[in-house]
Amino acid sequence: MKIVPLGKSETVYSCNSYLILGDWNRIEDLNTVIDPGIDDFILNEIERLSTGVGKTPVAQVILTHNHFDHAAGLKALKERYNAKVFAFSDGPLVDEILSDGQFVKAGDDFLEVLHTPGHSTDSICLYAASLQALFSGDTQLRVKSTHEPCARNYLDGLTKLASRKIQSIYSGHDAPLTEGCQEIIQQTVINLRKCRISSIGG
Repeated sequence: MKIVPLGKSETVYSCNSYLILGDWNRIEDLNTVIDPGIDDFILNEIERLSTGVGKTPVAQVILTHNHFDHAAGLKALKERYNAKVFAFSDGPLVDEILSDGQFVKAGDDFLEVLHTPGHSTDSICLYAASLQALFSGDTQLRVKSTHEPCARNYLDGLTKLASRKIQSIYSGHDAPLTEGCQEIIQQTVINLRKCRISSIGG
């Protein structure tokens, strides 16, 4: 599996987009975009990349959640590549609904779907075990305060992440993180367990 962070416009607010390729760009690899962003900005960059001879540059798209800054660019990818769209909740142009614990092929490997509600009810993280890499979308992974109330389902989601070996984090808006990832998530879980736990959450 090869992770290609894609550029984003400096003039329009959008999210980070990532292209997942197979190591050798074989015909059977599924070129996958995680979070296309707000418009068609990433299309020109994708066309310039080596995505495999005789292959569709983008076979599928996975959304970490359905917010506008992550999902509005679906239309452009559908029109250009007829890409199949996966998301945890239904929405415009979504073809298949994901479930917690599901494995989805991306590139020449698989991503594990981990439901992490908090930022939104349909927020997910995607975990690539072979690279020990996490695509976190807008899920908040660093929580220092122990005084704010915490939703039970958010804590449960972060606890799932803490059980995975994570060496790198590719977030929805920040630069990729390659140091201390495991420790950050584990400390957040410790902090959340000190908070007042609520059964209500996003």
